Amino acid sequence: MGENNSVLNQNDNSSGITLSDIIRVLKKNWILILIVTAVIFGCGAFYTYVIAKPTYKATSTVSVEVPTTSEKVSVSEAGNSVTASLRYVQSIAEFVKSETVMKSVSDANKDITTYSKLRNATSVKFDVTSIIISITVTDTNPKNARSLAYAIAKELETYSTDSTDESKQKFLCTIVVRDKALYSFNAGPNKVLYLVISALAGLVVSLAIVFIKEFASNKFQTPEEISALGIPVLNTLPNDKSKSKGDVSSLMEPTIKNFEPYNRLISNIKFANVDNPYKLIMFTSSVMNELKTTVCSNFALTLAHNDKKILIIDLDTRKPRVHSVFNVEKNNGIVEYLADSITKAELIKHTDVNVDIVTSGSQVNNPVTLLESKKLLDLINELKEEYDYVIIDTPPLTACSDAAIISKFCDGVVYNIAINQAKKKEIKASINQLIDANANIIGINITKANVKDSGYYYYYYSDEKK
Repeated sequence: MGENNSVLNQNDNSSGITLSDIIRVLKKNWILILIVTAVIFGCGAFYTYVIAKPTYKATSTVSVEVPTTSEKVSVSEAGNSVTASLRYVQSIAEFVKSETVMKSVSDANKDITTYSKLRNATSVKFDVTSIIISITVTDTNPKNARSLAYAIAKELETYSTDSTDESKQKFLCTIVVRDKALYSFNAGPNKVLYLVISALAGLVVSLAIVFIKEFASNKFQTPEEISALGIPVLNTLPNDKSKSKGDVSSLMEPTIKNFEPYNRLISNIKFANVDNPYKLIMFTSSVMNELKTTVCSNFALTLAHNDKKILIIDLDTRKPRVHSVFNVEKNNGIVEYLADSITKAELIKHTDVNVDIVTSGSQVNNPVTLLESKKLLDLINELKEEYDYVIIDTPPLTACSDAAIISKFCDGVVYNIAINQAKKKEIKASINQLIDANANIIGINITKANVKDSGYYYYYYSDEKK
């Protein structure tokens, strides 16, 4: 067990995601990645071609001529004049988007725009070398864009000293419309760019979903993750979602294809210790619903079909289930035997599948006392001599300490782990619990695996209720 302990600790200390992990996740979830990417790309395409309206830009330009006070000026005076002119032109450019201009133009074009809409749609630039002011208007209608750009330029022209509208004269300069915005061009949307962004966004979102689902999960998603615990994996059983969850029976049909995975489990247990074969084997798990009793029962059934003399002891005195699987009475079980209420002959129940059963019997207030009794240990040692294999079903390790106590007198422990069932910290804590009890963990039996991850597809089992 020291080897298991060191391997488990080594696994706990390991960190980082390897390239093989990434490749595995991509292969496993490629359909999900494709679907999410396609959905987001489809939404982007729908927005681009159906919802998004094309926009157009039209630009009108005006020139500004600032008069000078004298034709003969010095170099320094000329420099100052140019600077002053630039500032003057800048103030005119800023005046374009003022409420005075925008309000006047929007009032004159109420049928196509509003003050706020026009102000947001207008942009202004000026050229410091040629003293040209460019007025650009964006609109979903190219004709409206041209009309509004020219209207703003024309309105600005009325604020110069050369204007015929003396009520609007404001700037001591000459403002002349140079370009009447006769042309407009498509300003968007850039459909190709939108589609590329949609595809990339879909890919990024799908990868984020997949990697968060896989690497941020607190449960084991694949057999490969479980193998990283450092404990040998004896077998992998695929999930069978075709069975009814309400089906009480957990015994498989006695066919070759059904026995094959359990024959594999039997062989791997034998090979784990060829010189000193395991005869007293305990099955346990971390939590409920990991198919512990199902695997334990079918393991015994397969051994019986291999002409072995088999006994199952149900030591899950809190929630026993073996009796319901083999359809025998729960009463007159181990509790009654230890209380000297029945004999050993009355304790053992025979079934028509050649598997003998020792049921749990009545409930007790303190099962730990029962499990630590010398009479129980003596009984198990006797039964071990009478049968080829004695199989013990125990409660989950997170539910109580019963399994850890029982593991001390067993030859080996088969630890069930169901995919996406128990939390990683629960599984590691349970394994450490067995290690602390000096249990001999033969290996891990994986259940509820994806069919592709199981390595074979022909065996299915029913869900267990605990």
